[in-house]
Amino acid sequence: MPSTKTPAEPRLSTAEKANLQETEALHQIDLEKEAVQYISEDEISDDQKKLEAKVVRKVDYRLIPILGLLYSVAGLDRVNLSNARVAGMNKDLHFDIGDRYSIALLVFFVTYFLFEMPTTLLLRPVGPKRLLNGLAISWGAVMVGMGFVNDWRLIVVCRMLIGVLEAGFLPCCMFLLSTWYMRFEIQQRMSWWYLINLFVSAFGNILAWAIVKLDGAHGVAGWRWIFIVEGAATIGIAIFGYILVIGFPDTMLASGRRQGFTTQELEIVLDRIDRDRRDSQPDEMTWLKFLHHVANWELWIYGFMFLTCSAPIYAFAYFIQIILSTIVDSTAQVFLLCAPPYLFSIVWTVGCAWLADKSRLRMPWMVCNAAITLTGLLITAYSSNSGARYFGVFLGVSGCNANLPTIIAFQSNNVRSNSRRSVANGVQFVFAAIGGIYASTTFMQKEYPSYRTGVWCAVATQFLLILLCAAMFLHFRRKNRAADEGRDVIQEEESFRYTF
Repeated sequence: MPSTKTPAEPRLSTAEKANLQETEALHQIDLEKEAVQYISEDEISDDQKKLEAKVVRKVDYRLIPILGLLYSVAGLDRVNLSNARVAGMNKDLHFDIGDRYSIALLVFFVTYFLFEMPTTLLLRPVGPKRLLNGLAISWGAVMVGMGFVNDWRLIVVCRMLIGVLEAGFLPCCMFLLSTWYMRFEIQQRMSWWYLINLFVSAFGNILAWAIVKLDGAHGVAGWRWIFIVEGAATIGIAIFGYILVIGFPDTMLASGRRQGFTTQELEIVLDRIDRDRRDSQPDEMTWLKFLHHVANWELWIYGFMFLTCSAPIYAFAYFIQIILSTIVDSTAQVFLLCAPPYLFSIVWTVGCAWLADKSRLRMPWMVCNAAITLTGLLITAYSSNSGARYFGVFLGVSGCNANLPTIIAFQSNNVRSNSRRSVANGVQFVFAAIGGIYASTTFMQKEYPSYRTGVWCAVATQFLLILLCAAMFLHFRRKNRAADEGRDVIQEEESFRYTF
């Protein structure tokens, strides 16, 4: 009688079993992706929403803290020249002669302007891990070197080098963030990322005051220790960042180097982006595409909008110590009083971001922050009461800093495709450099301590922002109406609409 015994299944090794399970999981994900790729948010099941929320929280923990920390040391290194000036550099290197200090401020933004777009375009080919941390290590090394120079002209050269190295850092961070999040959750993430910078800015002046206490240690002046210590800290954080910084979700999935994420988690991230704006996969950047995108006038409006917040941000960053020195007498008090306005701005920046994402609106909050900023500037410039002037600093710092993530999110919400976004970020953040040039040249030393010209030039930027918001509102409404009626397709996607 023939045997009825079933043949034994072939034994698989542990590695073979793992490969088989991953293949089956990928097949299941592909089937699910085909089924849900174009469904609306309202049709997603509660279980799927919970799973996606868990993935988003993981992205938050992995992406935002390290990018925020890296950018905060960039911001600290960018403005510590003002702390060194107050701490004795002015006297030792004779920065009080003519316009030497303004020149040192200005040259940073010239190279920043020139190298911002090229650096941003390198992010995809080079990769975030190598590019962002390599730049940070480089400018940290230059910063350490600034602590040993004995000629004001060498400080100017170092500032130019730091401008080259920091140029693309902010737009690269924003580009990377936008590839992981949907449009109406991006501003909160940008505000969390930016609040780390604000927190460090708040205590950066106190840190500088503490470092100055090293004055005379090993025969080195206190102001030199500011550059040495903060530069060394930047290098250390960048080395740590090389371990933690993650890449683009599509690249991580395709390469198999998932950096702590599972295949399913990366698929979920990409599916969410496709539901939101249909551009999870990068489109190849070509010269023809670059020229087409860079000629789009909308991208330049986003740039001018960014100038309107960057100019007062830099004005307060570079001149807050000088403003406060007219209120209190001691250097220690000046450094201590710098912290509260930036701490308060953290609360308003995060609150404004939450409200903007919740309401799915950016323009009303941009206008509101513009009004707050110009009010603060005018109170600071024209009030004779010390308490009122300090209150004006609170308003001005809060309004312009809250507008930075709001304006970036506004641009990110209204730009589709990776190639267009990389160009848009490059164009927009070029205007950060222009804002810095604008601030450093309009706040003139001969007008100390009122800086009336600088104040009114900063106020003018806030009125410009309000006008630009009105113009873009009318333009977006017309384009959306044409798309709804089938007379136009916005950015190569029939379902895409501009957001206000």
